Amino acid sequence: MIGWLVRILMLGAGIVAGWFVPRDQLGYTIVQFVVLLLLVLVISVVVLYFPIHRGRTKRPPPKNLNDG
Repeated sequence: MIGWLVRILMLGAGIVAGWFVPRDQLGYTIVQFVVLLLLVLVISVVVLYFPIHRGRTKRPPPKNLNDG
């Protein structure tokens, strides 16, 4: 299961790396790996912080205790 996820991410990273570096150049795999790391970073940030942001928008505002 994780192998399929890694293959899909590497495919996306390979496509993006192909925009900047030809595939037969020596540094292609390095660029692909850097793009993969950036992709994993973006996905991690979205997964970690999206529920926090979503929870803030659905909560009603707190009631003021002094309005009694």
